[in-house]
Amino acid sequence: MNNRNELQTELRSILEADGALTEDQSTRAEAIELELANLDAEERSANVRAKAEARLNRGSFQATDVKVMDSRSDTDRFADWAVAGDTRALEGLGNSGTGGEGNLLPLDLQSEMVKVLNGVPGIRSAVDVRTYGHDVQIARVASRPTITGMTGEAVEYNKVASEFDQVRSYAFKSTAQTAITEELMQDSRPAVLAEIMEAQMEAHSLYWDKQFATAGVGAANGPEAIFDAAVPGLNVHTSATTGKIAVDDLYQAALVTLPAQYRGPGMSIVCHPTVEAALRLERDEDGRFSLLGQATGTDAGIPGSTVAGMPIVISTNAPTLDEAADGSVPAAMLMNKASYRIFDRMPLSTLRDEFSLSSTGQVNFLSKMRSDGRWLAPWRSVAINLG
Repeated sequence: MNNRNELQTELRSILEADGALTEDQSTRAEAIELELANLDAEERSANVRAKAEARLNRGSFQATDVKVMDSRSDTDRFADWAVAGDTRALEGLGNSGTGGEGNLLPLDLQSEMVKVLNGVPGIRSAVDVRTYGHDVQIARVASRPTITGMTGEAVEYNKVASEFDQVRSYAFKSTAQTAITEELMQDSRPAVLAEIMEAQMEAHSLYWDKQFATAGVGAANGPEAIFDAAVPGLNVHTSATTGKIAVDDLYQAALVTLPAQYRGPGMSIVCHPTVEAALRLERDEDGRFSLLGQATGTDAGIPGSTVAGMPIVISTNAPTLDEAADGSVPAAMLMNKASYRIFDRMPLSTLRDEFSLSSTGQVNFLSKMRSDGRWLAPWRSVAINLG
């Protein structure tokens, strides 16, 4: 700054001289102008650099608690976290901690996880799914009271007994761990890391889908299985043909076996791909496909099949057609969303651990999911067994 002031003072003294400038004064004035222009350029360059560095180095939250979004994309910030362990890059993306501690999945990656959870298995899209931060106990009417006759004047009320119980959710945990070398992590940038995380989330998704579908044993040992015709209160339809299922069985389950008061929105038919395949291949007497949708279009143009307006939801963990052939497990479930609830204990979370395996030059990526599933109102749904 002193140099600029000195140059400006010298230039002012030259310009204030009486008469025309001499050759030496003109030469010196031009030189001063050039020096001042160079100083301006240097200052402008320094200001631009300082602003750019400040933008790159600042987090998503300022000390004033006013949220300022980072100019980088969410993917870039996740890459900074995954590759360099820069927890500041996760600020504003996770759900806890201003220094990155305990962050849940970054927002963009969490969106991808939701796609995996809802896209790979079908169970979650056919039932009620809610997220809780603690155990939940829900009071439930275990038996539905029935009134069988009129009550006359001055006659005692009908005594109808209702049994009540509680549905308690637990938080069972699935975990996944993947270790990669520092070199692979640094060289591949976010591409391979995204694949690792997607693979882990798909594994969580399929594991829980199996628990909800058939593997769950209930109580404190796991979720309750959906494909279980012995659930108290659940309506059961048996196919007309031994060992086989037909589209007419679905209509019978929906229009006859299901109590009429429970018809309405939120209904879907859940089954294994082999069951849907058998239904799709069924033809009527005129050789037309019986399954709605197949009769009016082509496979390429049909996102899914429907019966009586209810979508057929596919789960690869539902019983296969062969497994259901002896009638021990349902071949399909006519599900009302209100019948069964999935209790997610907060979203999927992930952890980057660069210390546990640091002696071997590896970085750990860990993920976990806590969830449970319980029947709430089985009388709103129907199990479709093979005769």
